[in-house]
Amino acid sequence: MNNTVLKILIVEDSKALANWYKQILESNGHKVTVTYDGKTELEIYEKELKNGLVSKTPFDLIISDNSMKEMNGVDAGKIIHDFFPEQKFFFITGEKNRVLDVFDVDGKNIDVEEKPISLALFNKKVKLLVQH
Repeated sequence: MNNTVLKILIVEDSKALANWYKQILESNGHKVTVTYDGKTELEIYEKELKNGLVSKTPFDLIISDNSMKEMNGVDAGKIIHDFFPEQKFFFITGEKNRVLDVFDVDGKNIDVEEKPISLALFNKKVKLLVQH
């Protein structure tokens, strides 16, 4: 993808998909954290904020599903986005319209694709989001 090491958070309740995303991203040299629901996403985000600079988002990109136990990806993403509107999100979900109802999807800071997603499209979307 590029030579920049990105810090990426994956939020996906399917362990198989989460591991697939992680393998792709790590093979491109990125540092990846994985969680399986929105509630834990918020806990990880808060912990990373405490460990880093409050003025900067702790992750270069959050890749998230929507439909998950505990808290869905859109609700968790909305909470983060309200405090950190510069946080970049890539939603990969079977509920694309739910994302479109809540977020201004511009392809630069927030993007969404339907599941299943191809490897080529996954890599392309990640690259486009982190370039801006």
